Amino acid sequence: MTRSLLPMGAALAACFAALGLAWRSGGGAEGAFVPPRASSSVTSSDGTVPKEAERRAEPGREAYEVALRLVDAAKDARVDVPNPGFVKGLLALHWRKLTPPFVALPGETSRWVTTLALRTSASEIQWSMPQGHGGKAWAPDARLWNMNEGSYEQRESLVGAAPSSFTFHVTVPPGGKLTFSEGTVNATRDATVFIVKVVDSKGASHDVYRHRLLPRDARRWTEASCDLSTFAGQNVDLELRTEPDEATPEERNEARHRQRPAAERDAGAIASADGRVHDADGGAEGPKRDELDAPGSAVVLWGNPTLLARTTPRVPYNVLWVVVDALRPDVIASFHDDAEDAAKQAAPHPPLEALLPKIPGLTPAIDELAQRGVRFTRAYSAASWTRPGTVAMLAGARSSELGLDTLGWTLTPSAVNAFYGSNPPLLPLALRKHGVTVEAFVNNYFMVGYTPVGLDMGFERISDHRYRTRDTLEITEDATRWIQKNKDTRFFLFVNYNSPHSPYEPPASALARVPPPPAGPKDDMARMYMAEGAKDDEAIGTLVKTLADTGLTDRTIVVVTSDHGETMSSAHEGVSGLDNTPIRYHHTVSNFEETTHIPIVLVAPSLLPAGKIVGDRVRNTDLAPTILELLGLEPHPHMTGTSLVSLARGQKEAAERVVVSEGRGSRAILHDRYRFVAREGAARTTQIRDRSLTINEELYDLTDDPGERHDLAATRPEVVAEMRARLEAAVKNVPMAGSETRSTSAAADAGPLRSKAVRLRFAGGETPRRISGTLVVGDAKTRATSIEVQPVDLGHDAFKRDARDERRFELAFTTVPTAAVGIDIVVEPPGVPISWDLYLDDQPWPEASFFAGPFGLVAPVLRRGVTTDEARLAIESPMVPPIDPHRDVGLFVVREGTDRKDQASEGDEGAEEMARLLREWGYAHGSGGGK
Repeated sequence: MTRSLLPMGAALAACFAALGLAWRSGGGAEGAFVPPRASSSVTSSDGTVPKEAERRAEPGREAYEVALRLVDAAKDARVDVPNPGFVKGLLALHWRKLTPPFVALPGETSRWVTTLALRTSASEIQWSMPQGHGGKAWAPDARLWNMNEGSYEQRESLVGAAPSSFTFHVTVPPGGKLTFSEGTVNATRDATVFIVKVVDSKGASHDVYRHRLLPRDARRWTEASCDLSTFAGQNVDLELRTEPDEATPEERNEARHRQRPAAERDAGAIASADGRVHDADGGAEGPKRDELDAPGSAVVLWGNPTLLARTTPRVPYNVLWVVVDALRPDVIASFHDDAEDAAKQAAPHPPLEALLPKIPGLTPAIDELAQRGVRFTRAYSAASWTRPGTVAMLAGARSSELGLDTLGWTLTPSAVNAFYGSNPPLLPLALRKHGVTVEAFVNNYFMVGYTPVGLDMGFERISDHRYRTRDTLEITEDATRWIQKNKDTRFFLFVNYNSPHSPYEPPASALARVPPPPAGPKDDMARMYMAEGAKDDEAIGTLVKTLADTGLTDRTIVVVTSDHGETMSSAHEGVSGLDNTPIRYHHTVSNFEETTHIPIVLVAPSLLPAGKIVGDRVRNTDLAPTILELLGLEPHPHMTGTSLVSLARGQKEAAERVVVSEGRGSRAILHDRYRFVAREGAARTTQIRDRSLTINEELYDLTDDPGERHDLAATRPEVVAEMRARLEAAVKNVPMAGSETRSTSAAADAGPLRSKAVRLRFAGGETPRRISGTLVVGDAKTRATSIEVQPVDLGHDAFKRDARDERRFELAFTTVPTAAVGIDIVVEPPGVPISWDLYLDDQPWPEASFFAGPFGLVAPVLRRGVTTDEARLAIESPMVPPIDPHRDVGLFVVREGTDRKDQASEGDEGAEEMARLLREWGYAHGSGGGK
């Protein structure tokens, strides 16, 4: 009994806190009321920080977490937009927008919710790219390629007019704070007043925020927040209202001076680097004026309106995830092993520029992080170019596994819609559901979904700084401002630099840090490439220092990696038949080891060892499940990557991980000492000077030929056949016949999150009740790799497995008044849905007789089973709740570690007392529901 009291006490403390929120949500308490004063806490998009002081976040301290995103609650809001046709018409003219793909928007709600990007830079430039030797230039269509230079900030937003209003019925959490961004879609003639109003539980109305957005600030974001803590615990109506307010002549004149030249407008003509003017579709034409630039009535935006709670966050750490596009690990001195480098240089076929020289001090920030954390020296991307490489690291699965093509630059609408509707395993989405603010500061036009080359990856806000050279500065300044302002908020920050990506244009100061040969590379392009890596390392140092300055170092997990490598070897000269793309100094059409080899550094204070070097082969698909495990969360069942935590802690695995990398028109697999590449279509042809080569398959021995210079495919057909079979099996995610594979039991040993049982307990009250129905593990999209079902105080004849469908079970038994009976289900992977169709005395199971969690709270969300994220959260518990089988009627569902006993059977007094209180308050079981 003594051993169980500590975990039980901790669980009870957490549940009491949750119960307090639930009680207030039900109207059981009213917070002490102090009438608030209207305030105007705003931050302009120029980065000015509000004057209000915020407490430094320290380990163990409370922080803000998301209690409610109002965009998610828009379906239940009361909306008053007097002129919807006007709003719809002007909104249609703004093309950098899409309907938020991961927000449920039934019926008319979709008219008032959008994901929309406003340009925050003073200008926008469309680069014209020379083609061939004929003097022709190609100006990419911005609405297709999204490549225009400038800064763009994307928000999930409520869209309305001036006047308009959105009213939400909410429970204000402890320390409640509302944050949002003010914005307008169009230039405005007059000022727009943004008002936040609270109607408290006694019916009194309070203006808690009022700010006049001037015409000069139209068409950009202005950050704002207001304090709602005086209403904590109350059920209130929260109204977001906008009203027009006549501007003074001076204010209108100031706005006219700020008007952008016609050649710099995002919906009309934009400047081109070749001196011509192009419209958004790439055709040359003169300056023009569009309706969004003509000052008029405002179409307003409430960007990311979010209700925050001051509490102990559910997720214990922040995450700072830094990606340096195309950065190879050999740019980083700490990723070199001197003995291994020497062995490669002594190989029968030395690697040439496929191995860059070790330059100590070139990347001091990453080297310092490597000393504080774990570095994975043999890590590989699942792709050789940015979009699928980014998808792989954020989704924990290869792009092709999720139905997203890796050959074409653009994605078809059907593929994108299928992806959005498939419950994709995106890490930002998982963290959003646990109260984490998820933001991205990037130069990566593949990460926004309003053009066919891009994809929405679940971030609520993206700041996209797209420049040839100054993007690193813009991203770093923006991200550091955000950290400083939001240091008290639990966050996941994704920072994506782009400097080592061609064309290489390093600053002179960075280039001077790369020594001449023999200490540095002989090739000038390689020198510039390494200098670009040094440039972004300096930016990473600034981010890390910002964490230290804000007291967040010990509460932040840091990831540093890349989306792919870069092809630098002179052995890989040539032009691909796919889009006539150069192979050397690029990556999209090549798929060499150097093109997919990436660095991974993980720093997790108190969770992972410092200075650890892991030489096992791993994948960037392993990163998302790793972060989830470090945060105490389960991996998504669609993730095929495996957590790196066990390797980081020194455990060994029975078999090497399967490493597959996909390029444009190619797939490759690494196994043992061999690397096999299969090509298709135009990617099979390479033009090398005056010679054309067509190759279907390539085989390289990385021990004898670490630079992949000598193709063995023609001379080793038996190895080719084996590697081809391994690749085909890996692409289908099935084990190859006769191969060593990681067993389910081995996966179960990887960590505590893989050994959770879903426990079902049935109680029928004083009268025996007939229980019947069916239970199905998995669905059409997600199948279990193993299913174990154990009866609890039932005979094995109480359930029967369907001989034709092993996922399906038939239930039939009768309850007894002396014990709660049931079954325990252990499923791998643990997030696989479990659905059921149940009957009580041959009648459909009463909705009010489903109970979840440690205190058996009523949970109608379980009516069809554990099939949604909401249901999974509801059943999380360190124990089965106290059940009185003589009195209670219903199904009780929890999920806890399989090594635990039924805590209720131990008669824990604290749990019994809580159960008694819950019954008295009417929140829990014991009402005899279903009789």
